[in-house]
Amino acid sequence: MEYDVLTIGSAALRDFTFFIDADKRNKSDYICLPAGAKINISESYFTHGGGACNVAVGLANFGLKVATIVRVGEDYSGQAIIDGLGNKKVNTSFVQIDKKLHTGVSVVIQPRGGDRTILTYRGANDNLEVKSEKLKKIETKWLYLSTLSGNWQPMLSQVFKLKEKNQDLKIAWNPSVIQLQAGKKKLAPFLKKTEILIVNRKEAAMLSGKDENNMSFLLKSLAQLGPKIIVITCGSDGAYVMDQDEILYEASKSTKIIDTTGAGDSFSSGFLAGLILFHKSHKALKLGIINSAANLRIVGAQEGLLTKKDLKRLRL
Repeated sequence: MEYDVLTIGSAALRDFTFFIDADKRNKSDYICLPAGAKINISESYFTHGGGACNVAVGLANFGLKVATIVRVGEDYSGQAIIDGLGNKKVNTSFVQIDKKLHTGVSVVIQPRGGDRTILTYRGANDNLEVKSEKLKKIETKWLYLSTLSGNWQPMLSQVFKLKEKNQDLKIAWNPSVIQLQAGKKKLAPFLKKTEILIVNRKEAAMLSGKDENNMSFLLKSLAQLGPKIIVITCGSDGAYVMDQDEILYEASKSTKIIDTTGAGDSFSSGFLAGLILFHKSHKALKLGIINSAANLRIVGAQEGLLTKKDLKRLRL
């Protein structure tokens, strides 16, 4: 079976989101919880997350054939993630089971009217195994590479090694801060083989060494590193795309924001799906923005995402 996209990432998580009523008199940048106290949670949600999983679900929602390579523990949470992916029509044949470490967990503490704080236990994610010999047996048109943790450098080499043997394979890459901190010199060989590079504004500045407020310089400097298409997301300020020499911009949609967890992943799945389905960067950019706005209105990184049916009513 040939897939449209295979997503890879050490990012299979159970997300626990807790809304708490923060003291509005406290203007501090810290969430302070008294030791030994019991804190009332006004709302709680239990959802699934992780970059590779979120993007896989988002792509499958648009009717694309998708599989994912992630690693979970041999526990209830791991099985729940596998079942959840299967229910969304994501192929889970390549999901790895770790017999030593537990499934990753993310605890999101969200004060009313304040910025969230995320506590993350990566667990089985850190033992993800990626080998080119196994990857080349999976037929896919696209690879979407998300966060890699643990011993990530050999895994990155194994993924991009596939490009040497299959020039038709296209790679979309959303590197984590851990990878970006390695610097553009170490990442240069991989960036040259990347079809789509997706980063946020701060990450773009970190990689390029340019002022994050000068978008034109950011886009052009990243393009010089090799990727064919550069995508820079700017949160509430929308997103930019540079495709060859053309720079595109799309403003964010006005919407009531309930939860920002997974907003970047929902944009990424919308953008990649748009490029695969319509072959136009401006349509892909619009779909990414709309998909992200839909996700922001509901708690959960995989909730509220657009579907294939929604494409008929959208004017892209």
